[in-house]
Amino acid sequence: MAYWDSANNKIIHCPPRKVRGYPDWEELDCGCCNGIQWGGEYPRECGDCGGSGAIFRHIKSGVLAQYPGGRFLGKEAAHD
Repeated sequence: MAYWDSANNKIIHCPPRKVRGYPDWEELDCGCCNGIQWGGEYPRECGDCGGSGAIFRHIKSGVLAQYPGGRFLGKEAAHD
């Protein structure tokens, strides 16, 4: 899960991880701050990951979801 490195003044993101029991999916760092949205006047749970700090990607299709096989969040944009 992403976190703030105050010594270097930057956000640190975690690399993708395999999901045990779901070989076609990988766990991604949502990019929020451990389940809390960045900025704002008060802490608010991230709407993309539901507060878990992680989202999941189907490896072959690129579909993103809150958990393997459910609550779809869209699809990754193609990069050239």
